[in-house]
Amino acid sequence: MCESNAFLKTQDGEEFVMEDVVLVETSGSKIRLTNIIGEVIEVEGTIEEITFLDHKIVISK
Repeated sequence: MCESNAFLKTQDGEEFVMEDVVLVETSGSKIRLTNIIGEVIEVEGTIEEITFLDHKIVISK
């Protein structure tokens, strides 16, 4: 499968945001994440890293 897990980078490490992300959309400083069942979360920040091999998206504030 090609889904990824999204994490928010914090001072203490990484905080889990959403699993099975299949769509990432950006608009200014907002990032909209949609998972495989259609749930949507919007977070403020910038995409710091996407690792396809590890299925991981890291967002920093």
